[in-house]
Amino acid sequence: MHTRKHLLLFLILAALLLSGATALAAPPAAQEAPPTLHLAGGAAEAALPEALLISEFAPGRQGYYIVQFRGPVEQAWKDEVAAQGGEILAYIPDFAFKVRMNPAQVGQVAALGAVARVSPFHPAYKLDLALLNRPSGLYIVRIERGAEVGPARAAVALSGAEIVGQEDAPVSDGESGLLLVAADAAQLMAIAAVADVAWIEPFVMREKLNEYGAGGIMGANTANASGYDGSTQIVAVADTGLGGGAAATAHADIPAARVAAIYNWPGSTDSCFKTIYDDGAIDVDSGHGTHVAASVLSDGNASGLGKGTAPAAGLVFQATENYVVTSNLCKQYGYGNGYYLTGIPSDVRTLFQQAYNAGARIHSNSWGSAVAGDYTVDSANADSFVWSNRDMLISFSAGNEGIDSNSDGIVDNDSTGSPATAKNVLTVGASENDRGGNWQCDSALSYTTCASQGGQNSIFTYGAAWPADYPANPIKDDPSAGNAQQMAAFSSRGPTDDNRIKPDVVAPGTWILSGYSDLYQQGYDGSPNPRNNAYQYDGWGFPYNQQYKYMGGTSMSNPLAAGGAAVVKDFYQKAYSVTASAALVKASLINRVVAEYKRKQ
Repeated sequence: MHTRKHLLLFLILAALLLSGATALAAPPAAQEAPPTLHLAGGAAEAALPEALLISEFAPGRQGYYIVQFRGPVEQAWKDEVAAQGGEILAYIPDFAFKVRMNPAQVGQVAALGAVARVSPFHPAYKLDLALLNRPSGLYIVRIERGAEVGPARAAVALSGAEIVGQEDAPVSDGESGLLLVAADAAQLMAIAAVADVAWIEPFVMREKLNEYGAGGIMGANTANASGYDGSTQIVAVADTGLGGGAAATAHADIPAARVAAIYNWPGSTDSCFKTIYDDGAIDVDSGHGTHVAASVLSDGNASGLGKGTAPAAGLVFQATENYVVTSNLCKQYGYGNGYYLTGIPSDVRTLFQQAYNAGARIHSNSWGSAVAGDYTVDSANADSFVWSNRDMLISFSAGNEGIDSNSDGIVDNDSTGSPATAKNVLTVGASENDRGGNWQCDSALSYTTCASQGGQNSIFTYGAAWPADYPANPIKDDPSAGNAQQMAAFSSRGPTDDNRIKPDVVAPGTWILSGYSDLYQQGYDGSPNPRNNAYQYDGWGFPYNQQYKYMGGTSMSNPLAAGGAAVVKDFYQKAYSVTASAALVKASLINRVVAEYKRKQ
């Protein structure tokens, strides 16, 4: 099994060592050949289909071009492009930008001394060309910022693709919005040729990232005892729901006085969702949101059971899950009726902004889409928000797509989900939990066999739980808990498709004991949820009691790390009167992880 030194998350905080040395490098000499371009759809120099190339844009009309500089970009160079009438839209590595301008301006920009080359932004750059091998599918089409959505939508419709839904971006940030379309390969090529289409990617439903004693492992107990408990911080959690849906009924270990706000995000009935049954902020199906929130900031019972990593932090909760009747079209693609995260908006920045306005400076997200390392619209929007709001750290679960597909006993690379592939967020993978052999369950439950097991849960192996995913040893027969220095087999691995290291850190993510939502509990409540005639998911193994259950997944590791981030911010605030930026908190966590791993070795 893999253990990687950058991953083992011993958070906190006995001492954080700060250094302020800064090195300045001389600018590189001008290069004769332009640097390599790295586009989301592949290298610019790769062979491209003739049908997805463009030689020039119509005279007098604005088009889209790549303007690449000779080396690390200076602000003055960008200003020179703007002075010629070019509108800079997005960065492209290395040292390039996507620029909107007309053909007359192209020659003026190309003549600038710092510019290495100017070339059309081809339709081929707007999608992963592998999508053209798919017979049909659902796709997200992003309209370029500053472009008019109406004409762009009309042009997309001319391709013959079915437009399933549309969401406009906030007017304030200049983005234009997104379309959800059903299209085949030929229609995709026609959509890519629409000038004002910026990007096309497969639609993947956002999902909770749970898999159907963190305090000691992570060092949170030591930090809390030293007075660093998150009391100066508010943490936002966007998830399914929170207990009974109100501050007073959140959970016994989350006092109402620490709940700053609860917001309900029901979502809209366009696109895949034909009918949404808005149940407010209650947590009735998986109990996922209650478990996650308690992992961040539960104050635990008298013995410390179920205590979160930031037990004095405030909470902003954003409830996003509801029962849905899906459209016939989406049923064709495998999305049947059930509970979905309907409230997560197409532009996730609106979710973050609400929490930011409510005072939260940590935002915990245990959800995502399985995109195998792709950098998506969600990823870009998460990066954009952190860039504009540098005092908010946003954390995401890495995903649960780690499998051994070739049966070699090693978990495959390149399975990180989105928005966890974002650059500016804290991406959290899962390690194994270790409770010292104590996996107690409620022997009084009549529907389980807990009593016959001596009141202890039986720890399953990865191969027993997911035989198709882990067919070979050493993973197959490895227990799912007991080794705190080992990655959980299911935890998504990096690198990302553009070769960045992910996840950034890991925290315990197997057999995590945390809050049990007090609704439709089998064995404790008399009847199931009338919406789907099912009891709430009771977790891994059997519940500890009516207040706590075990769950696993990067959904469980992420809130522990988010709570740890709140403790780090709390430390800087109390010890140094410093409002720590997201970058400082992220760097502190990663730096501490490496130091602790080396010390343990």
